[in-house]
Amino acid sequence: MKGFPVFDGHVDTIQKVLDDGADLDAGVPGGQVDFDRLEEGGVRILCFACWVSPDYLPDRCFERAVSLLEAVHDLAARHPRRMAVAKTMAEAEGIAGSGRLAAVLGVEGGHAIEGDPGKLERFAELGVRYMTLTWNNHLPWAESCRERTAGAPVGLTAFGRKVVERMAGLGIAADLSHASPRTFADVLEMDVPPPLCSHSASSSVHEHCRNLSDGQIEALAARGGVVGLTFVPGFLASSGKADLRTVLRHAERILSVGGERVLGIGSDFDGIERGPEDLEDCSRIPCLLEALRLGEEAEYLVASRNLMRVLEAWEV
Repeated sequence: MKGFPVFDGHVDTIQKVLDDGADLDAGVPGGQVDFDRLEEGGVRILCFACWVSPDYLPDRCFERAVSLLEAVHDLAARHPRRMAVAKTMAEAEGIAGSGRLAAVLGVEGGHAIEGDPGKLERFAELGVRYMTLTWNNHLPWAESCRERTAGAPVGLTAFGRKVVERMAGLGIAADLSHASPRTFADVLEMDVPPPLCSHSASSSVHEHCRNLSDGQIEALAARGGVVGLTFVPGFLASSGKADLRTVLRHAERILSVGGERVLGIGSDFDGIERGPEDLEDCSRIPCLLEALRLGEEAEYLVASRNLMRVLEAWEV
């Protein structure tokens, strides 16, 4: 790999660490992320997405999120020579430059705050850099990408806007993966820094409610946002099977629509049973970058700088 670090903006690995006792230093049998494979793939900045299952509703979501976030800090404390938590992108660059993994923190699912924006304060203290507004479940204040249900809001409510504004005040970026098109549009209209979609793909390549239309990609690019391209086979192809060429088609479409400043990486490794063929785990990410055949500057943007730029814009 070239001299810049690769930044994967979304993996679910910390659940394996907390719930299954996985040790990233010893390797994770059946997993897709560990220290050695990250190093092999040049992935030096990694966002541990702390996904909170709706099973924890209505009143155990925040506790679960904090447990996952603390597990990342505990992992770093156990392996200080291999990993450290980064609360800013400058810290991430410094950690990566020292040869260690820079761990960035995210929360997946706005239900983690249990309807209380004040709980974002604790997330900020722990170093959370983005929160995915919705998962696949609608919230009272934000509509998800899934089929509408009785009582679901249309887009982002006035309370939802207050949540996003509070996030901006605390340096927590708005992640619009899993959001409905209306929620997506509502956030883009707000006077906040550019949002991200941490793990999404192109709906023009494969129609799926989790993917972004060309219009959404254009709008996100116009606002200076970024799409972390996901490797979830079900989002990439109707067959539910994917390979490097499938991922490449999505990457090329996003680049052709939004330009080289809109594309990043958000694999969703360890949140999927199997990665695409030839992109089976984090060590294989360079295969995608090489297949894109970008110039070195554009490769740097896609590999890491685009995601870093957006998260920097939210820093306070």
